[in-house]
Amino acid sequence: MSDEEKNFGKEEKEEKEQEFSSDDEDAQDADELLEEKTVVDESGGKKATLKLAETSQMRRELNKLKSTRKLDPSGSSSGETDLPQSWMNTRECLLLVLEARMLLKDMIQLKLKEERVKNGNLSASEIQNLLRNQKEEQETDWITEIQELKRNLVSEVRRNHVLERELNKLDKRIALLIKNRGNIQEVLATSHSSKKKTLQSSDSKNGVGSDPRKLEHYQNLFYLLQTEPKYLANLVYLMNADKMETFLDTVILTLYGDAFSPREEYLILKLFQLSIQKEMSAIKDVSAFLQADSVVPRMVITYNRRKQGVEYLKSLLSPLIKNVIGKDVNLELRPSNVYNAMISDIEISTGEKSQLDRNLKEEQIAEIEEVKSIIKTRVSQLELLCQSFVDGIIGNLSKIPYGIRWICKQIRLISRENFEAKEDDIQKVTGYFVYYRFINVALVSPEAYDIVEREVNSTVRKNLVYISKVLQKLFNLSLFESSSGDKYYTPLNDFIKRNMESVREFFVDLVEVSEPDDYLQVDRYMELTQKTKPVIIISINEIAMTHNYLSANAEKLAKDKEDPLRLILNDLGEVPGTSLDDREIQLTLTNRFKNNMEEEISASASLYAETKELIISTFRLIPVGGMDEDQSLLGILNSGKRYAKDKGNASLASQVERILDNIKILEAEGYITKEDNYASFLRDIALEVANRAQIREQQRKEIKRLTQTLKNLRKHQAYLNDQIQQYNNYLQDCRLKHYQSKTKKKKNKGENPGKIGPFKFSYGALQKKGVILDSEVPAMSRKKTVFYISSEEVGVFDIVAKIAGLPVEKMTLELDDLLERNYNNINRLELDQVTLDVNFTIHLINKFFLK
Repeated sequence: MSDEEKNFGKEEKEEKEQEFSSDDEDAQDADELLEEKTVVDESGGKKATLKLAETSQMRRELNKLKSTRKLDPSGSSSGETDLPQSWMNTRECLLLVLEARMLLKDMIQLKLKEERVKNGNLSASEIQNLLRNQKEEQETDWITEIQELKRNLVSEVRRNHVLERELNKLDKRIALLIKNRGNIQEVLATSHSSKKKTLQSSDSKNGVGSDPRKLEHYQNLFYLLQTEPKYLANLVYLMNADKMETFLDTVILTLYGDAFSPREEYLILKLFQLSIQKEMSAIKDVSAFLQADSVVPRMVITYNRRKQGVEYLKSLLSPLIKNVIGKDVNLELRPSNVYNAMISDIEISTGEKSQLDRNLKEEQIAEIEEVKSIIKTRVSQLELLCQSFVDGIIGNLSKIPYGIRWICKQIRLISRENFEAKEDDIQKVTGYFVYYRFINVALVSPEAYDIVEREVNSTVRKNLVYISKVLQKLFNLSLFESSSGDKYYTPLNDFIKRNMESVREFFVDLVEVSEPDDYLQVDRYMELTQKTKPVIIISINEIAMTHNYLSANAEKLAKDKEDPLRLILNDLGEVPGTSLDDREIQLTLTNRFKNNMEEEISASASLYAETKELIISTFRLIPVGGMDEDQSLLGILNSGKRYAKDKGNASLASQVERILDNIKILEAEGYITKEDNYASFLRDIALEVANRAQIREQQRKEIKRLTQTLKNLRKHQAYLNDQIQQYNNYLQDCRLKHYQSKTKKKKNKGENPGKIGPFKFSYGALQKKGVILDSEVPAMSRKKTVFYISSEEVGVFDIVAKIAGLPVEKMTLELDDLLERNYNNINRLELDQVTLDVNFTIHLINKFFLK
């Protein structure tokens, strides 16, 4: 090689060494990048991309060098080789490290950005960038349609509430009228003795079913508990563990019913959703969710005892267990038990004592060929039976009750949100609820679920336990360990491995269910259009128990004194003592707080949604500013105003002004606050933009639901009008039948043949009978005072007071009003000149006007 060539090689080598000498510095830069905690932005993305581009250039140069040079494997320079293999290998490794670190940096930045997008922690300009990458749609038209539908809904709801109140009023009047007709003597008797009246009042106050007013409050209470799951979801965590099971029976089986009903199913699933969220917020990892003292697993066990759960278990397990019964096999795998059974069989069959050694250790027995042969056969039999159960469970996936599948879906979603759990760990929780706490319970105790006609023998029961043990491992995605007490089942590990992937797929498919709104065809507007009020059958003891628990924890469950729960508990008054009274009564649940529904679709809520949509459409029109500009909501809007002015865009300027006006209104009503510079509102907008596709789909469904609800409301309105007409007719018939003259001589034969009376009563006579309690009539004039009572309209009574034959006062009484006062325990009726006793006035009317 000439000196010129050698010099050229030396220069090239020095050049390459210089090129790669900065590798360590680049690696240090990568460390710094990984340690950075800066906000991810466009400039950060470009920086990472530039670093990766540099490493790519290095990679190309290194590959070029390797392809144009022959490298000596020994590592020495010879012939045409100027760069040793070791040098190249070192540079290759350094370059790989640098590339890996740059890639990791990018991945970290991407992960951080995804988290920020998921949580809505974006600046205004970042929201604008997200919008620019999305397809623009006619969003305002959709939200306007929804708001208009909601406004119409509010109007129809109010109209229906008026009609419902009128109908309830008529219903109560009819009931009171009928009660009054059948209990005249009772009214008279209870009015004779103040002592007796006090005793009755006390008994009525404390009794659960005897006081109509208290019964009405309980109907309001259980409606509130049923439709507002937040109270029960919090209450179950405040109770003692020993009282939990009994209370859960009341909550799940009594309040929501044993049989499947779309409305009750929808409400109970909302209860589960809140309970899962509450429990998972208080634990550190998903495995803690399966602890024995946690609440949700207990709730699920009780939920699975409902009718649809039991019917599924029967259809699934009945043929499988009958197959086990028909096999007449023993699946015991413990060598010592197998060996002892061999000895017993020999002695029974021969009548002589077996010569087999009874003192062998477990390990020695396991090596006996005959024992090994028996166990091998039984393993094969156990595998076949277990496979039939696995195939049955997986093959009947679609028959698993919707509720348990949706509960597992919620557990999966909330676990992913709260914990960085592995997929297998989450699926183990699914297996716990679906298999261990549902299918397994019936598998080992088939009699409890009427799966078998009679109790199974001990051998079959043990076989079911062995099958259960293997399936439990499989659905827990784990294997038997040779060091554990179940080491004799390790031969089943091959079976478990063969089926584990199928079970994983089963868990994935299990939670692929739609939301309750779609599956059950029920939504939050359902209560507005119900023709029939919900009814529950509940024992006196359950009512008293629930009242006690709620009262004891009222301040924790409802901190606001005006909370509906606190208001109802205050009206109920004294808490009834615990009772063993198992008598059941029917409660027709009624909503005392119907205005709450209207608040959900109020003008403020509509304005909030409308303003969000306006801001989103406005952000599309305003140019994205730099990171050095004000990134707050007001900052971007003010930037938009300046941009609109510069461009002469009057439409954009008007839109921004409208948004600013709406913000002032929303702040005044407490929907948003300036204290955080509207950051919460901006976060809500960011979440909506980030999840635009899902929200648009929800809006489609919302329009469909609202349209259907409006149709149903109008149908219900026609139904209510028809019912009111029928009730009015019936009420009038009752009055005509009950309130007619007892004697023909009192029947008016003049101009108004329907008039009854008048009947003449002196002041003294009414005072003596207890009808008049107090009066402003002068004492000297009372002896000359006479009252004439007549009725021209059924149920309405005219009273004319005369002193010395001259009319001085005319008063009107309505029987409906008197009966209503009696129902509400109001004993006095104050008129202009006199105060009447309600009970004795009713008695007087009954005596002279009742047929």
